[in-house]
Amino acid sequence: MKIAKKIYDEIIIKCLNMPIETGGILGGRNNIVSSFVFDIGLDNSSIQHYFPNIDKLNACLMYWQSNDIQFYGIVHSHLQKERKLSIGDLQYIRTIMLSMPKHITFLYFPIVLPRYKEIISYKAVRLKSEVSIINSNIKIINGRIESNEENQDE
Repeated sequence: MKIAKKIYDEIIIKCLNMPIETGGILGGRNNIVSSFVFDIGLDNSSIQHYFPNIDKLNACLMYWQSNDIQFYGIVHSHLQKERKLSIGDLQYIRTIMLSMPKHITFLYFPIVLPRYKEIISYKAVRLKSEVSIINSNIKIINGRIESNEENQDE
């Protein structure tokens, strides 16, 4: 996952003083994450799951679409010891991937470990009705983003 340093830092800062299992959506252009909308979720009384505010995020996605910003995935925070996706996370990711339009073949689902100021990226790839979820390296892009590179994890 290629991500602008400004966005990487913003994700860490937004999640730092919030309860775990908060998150948001990722967007960008040219296969670089350059947009982020934070979302505390709907009901955070249970610290075991992130429940996105779908109405808020769908409105954002519509705005992005009209401004040529592509949806690249969903990020959420975990406890500092939880570096892997939970079974619930994996099921949720598969559900999302199978409901996406056919032209969206991959999305990112990073986990934020706020206390370590670290993001661990996972990439979900759909091929027909199969979804594979793999670790994805993070490349932080500094400065002005102008790239036409194809997405290649490094």
